Amino acid sequence: MNTIGINNNLDRPRIRKLLLIGLIASVMTGVGDFLLGFGEEMEVSGFAESVMANALNLSDTQLIWGGLLGALGLFLEGLAFFAIYRLMADAAPKFAHIYRAGIFGYIWLAPIGCHMNVGLLNYAYKNLLQLDPGVASKAANMMIFGFCVPLWVLLIAFWLPAIIVQFKAFAKGLTPYPQKAKWFTLLVGAVPVLILSMIIGPKTALSGGVGTTFLSVGNAFTFGGLLATLPRQERFDEFKRSLNI
Repeated sequence: MNTIGINNNLDRPRIRKLLLIGLIASVMTGVGDFLLGFGEEMEVSGFAESVMANALNLSDTQLIWGGLLGALGLFLEGLAFFAIYRLMADAAPKFAHIYRAGIFGYIWLAPIGCHMNVGLLNYAYKNLLQLDPGVASKAANMMIFGFCVPLWVLLIAFWLPAIIVQFKAFAKGLTPYPQKAKWFTLLVGAVPVLILSMIIGPKTALSGGVGTTFLSVGNAFTFGGLLATLPRQERFDEFKRSLNI
């Protein structure tokens, strides 16, 4: 077995540092998401317009800071996900390769293509709506279906397999963590936020703000859970010995 450089993967202090960066970055992204969503929704028809239904009630300051905070936070999250890659790299290299591809896709698409442009699209739609509702409606459909949806589909194509292999790697005991750590995943953390948003009530500013944070809260749940339950160094050493590292 080729073990050159493998020991660097299971470096507990480095993994801890990356998880902490990821948690902080997720909070930063959550603030950005909240700013982009915190506005009372208008009565609209159609999917494209419903995505930007609160645009008129979002200030320019919200749109700028919401976009910038989220973009920076998502980029740092992408880097921090290498902590999870490192955890599975030695015992599950095939899973790790899939996960690493997901990270690259996340860094490439999430900060700018799938977040920063939300602020830009809301800004454009808000100003077009004040000039000509018909033009604004047409532009909304073009912006969402022509530019956003393809990027969303690409991001899902990269990131969903990564979430799946993360769950499998922890469930199969292919990391130093106990198998129950498999539940520290984005989907588990995101669902309660969506439920809370529905409980608050539709079309309110608070519901919009909370609802847009579901992905960042899911990531915060992942990083925070793994950070809080990070095994001791002795467990890392034991895991290395079991792999003959």
